[in-house]
Amino acid sequence: MSRAVAENAFAAACRVCDPARAVTLWLAAHRAQIVGGHVFGVAIGKAAVAMARGAGAVERGVAVTVDGHGDAEVPAGWRVVVSSHPIPDDRSLAAARAVIEIVEAAGPGDVVLALISGGASALVEEPLIPLADFVAITSALMAHGAPIHELNVVRGALSAIKAGGLARRCRGRIVTLVASDVIGDDLHVIGSGPTIIDPIDHTIDRAIDRAIDRARAKAILERAGLVVPTLLEASADQRVARVDPADPRGDDTAALVLPMSRFAEAVRDEIEQDRPARLIAEPIAGDVDMVAAMLVGAAGTTSEILVAWGEPTLQVPHDHGEGGRAQQLALALAKRLRGSARWAFVAGSDGIDGPAPRGRPAPAGAFVDGATWDLLVTRGLDPERALARCDAGSVLAAIGALVVTGATGINYADVAIVG
Repeated sequence: MSRAVAENAFAAACRVCDPARAVTLWLAAHRAQIVGGHVFGVAIGKAAVAMARGAGAVERGVAVTVDGHGDAEVPAGWRVVVSSHPIPDDRSLAAARAVIEIVEAAGPGDVVLALISGGASALVEEPLIPLADFVAITSALMAHGAPIHELNVVRGALSAIKAGGLARRCRGRIVTLVASDVIGDDLHVIGSGPTIIDPIDHTIDRAIDRAIDRARAKAILERAGLVVPTLLEASADQRVARVDPADPRGDDTAALVLPMSRFAEAVRDEIEQDRPARLIAEPIAGDVDMVAAMLVGAAGTTSEILVAWGEPTLQVPHDHGEGGRAQQLALALAKRLRGSARWAFVAGSDGIDGPAPRGRPAPAGAFVDGATWDLLVTRGLDPERALARCDAGSVLAAIGALVVTGATGINYADVAIVG
């Protein structure tokens, strides 16, 4: 019954947070924003197809999204391009060319409707350095637990289309609608802000300083066996200002149509229809083990159901197993709930937690309770070692604890429910 409560709340939140509905409502209320010449469309992210549907027909448009949406139906004028996530590859370069072609086709008097959602950073890329170096840098930072804000600022500093780079190619006016996957809902950071010009005039070198401590970046890269001078010792010709003060693009519009917290709020609202629930307003962040301890402490001994949201960080060892941060947090909670009557559900709102496992469907997360840890031990599994190796997915799959929803088409945050 507890698992059904959590899964039903998750499904209800997916319906409430439908990006198509959010885009349609915003455009209906701001129709004057897109009148005039031709309307072109660029949708990038895990919610790209849904947001394109909400936008309706365009003169020309491209929706760049993740695997599983290649045959998706979109309104007239749109076409779907499937790209790579979470690591950019040659498909990301091709997708960038398709997006640039649309943006550059818009003339004065035309409007480009830019629909940005979670996952956009990897799906479309035109790096200023070789792609292999770009991937090595971002992968190393990701593996060592760099927060998404740091990752996206670094991505923007090393990209020709992020941090407003795409907007600089456009002669028309840009209306950007955003479904946030970044804590704080900073429009400059979500999807690395391809159509939002950062008002701060900074160089690549300064952007790296602003994002992460330089000594820490060097240590991370050295541990990963990487030496990438273009990141940390940029030559003079690479230290180019990313913002032209003479190009403010004052006629552009940008709006947040779905804040990151909305999904967890919808989960809380659904649960509250039948039983008391409490939402932790501040996003959960920090190491998975620390977050597990905080959640158990916050739940205490009350009968109300606790709902939390955010993006815990996870340092992945070289010899890692299978799973993502939601599965890892679920297993860490199983350890702390051992022997109690409590339960926990942790899942990514996009329905895909971590890299796709071998030979089984990709899970959204997992459901555990006070008996989970001992059940794993009884089955001859080693949950402690699984935690150390980030192999939560393997052991939780063995006892049927994983939750498989399929891609939801949205991406706001992970949600954790403790009952």
